[in-house]
Amino acid sequence: MRENKSPLERPNLPPLNAIRVFEAAARRGSFALAAAELNVTHWAVGKQIRLLEDWFGLPLFERQHRKVTLTDEGVELLADVSSALSRLASAAAKFSRPGLPRRVSGTVRVNVPTSFALHWLIPRILEFQTKFPHIDLRISTTSRKLRYVGSGFDFGVRLNRQPGTHLKFRTLMKDLQLPACDPGILRAKPIRTADDLRQHTLLHSATTRSAWPQWLALAGSPHLTPARHLELDHVHLQLQAAVDGLDVAIASLPLIARDVAAGRLVCPIAKPEYCAGDYLLVSEDRSESAAAGAFRTWIMAAAKGASMD
Repeated sequence: MRENKSPLERPNLPPLNAIRVFEAAARRGSFALAAAELNVTHWAVGKQIRLLEDWFGLPLFERQHRKVTLTDEGVELLADVSSALSRLASAAAKFSRPGLPRRVSGTVRVNVPTSFALHWLIPRILEFQTKFPHIDLRISTTSRKLRYVGSGFDFGVRLNRQPGTHLKFRTLMKDLQLPACDPGILRAKPIRTADDLRQHTLLHSATTRSAWPQWLALAGSPHLTPARHLELDHVHLQLQAAVDGLDVAIASLPLIARDVAAGRLVCPIAKPEYCAGDYLLVSEDRSESAAAGAFRTWIMAAAKGASMD
């Protein structure tokens, strides 16, 4: 039975990595310049050239001080190699045309605050999965400092910058905040100005205690005393309390956009908007996989689209 071998497995095919190194050295006329182009050491280039010369059993370069010159056999080989690489480049170009579907696969690990996951990211995951069905997302939640970007996960989302010279920060959107509540609350106790909040319970988050004082100061009522205060552990509990009619929360507009669109929440006072900072996409300052690049592009576009709604 005849065995159909791949061309790459044929015994008369020279080592392909050595061919690549040979082409760079021949084109550059220097092992050192070829090493710089290929991001390898001068020693590694010399080793691959010797491997190729041993395979052919003849010299391909004449070594001279600070440069190398092709032998007659090297000139002939370069012509054939250049022609083969040109055909390969043409073949690759056919499959990298703009608009041609490209399958991207892999795993992307993302770490975000719980409130951001529940109210912003998870509602959009189906959109990402539809666009990139071969990428697996692994989402973890914490508000701790991002010490494990690169080892523990590929991306983090945080409010404002954190120390770390190896980190790269990209702005997703601003964290603009306004009072928000269940529409039914306003039927009994309308809210037209900040002073009307005296009749209401203000819902706080233990992790964002300064949000209400900051907004009230901007609204010109820094010493306002509400009917009562109710503090909850986390932002997502505070927002759920507002949806359930426990009264008025100071809420991040990006996080409540879908609740507002669905009529579960309203913002009775449109101004002033308090900016608590920027939501930032955090990654390690290094090259990224195709899957990570796809996620980064998607989330940046999704955030931009959400901020324009």
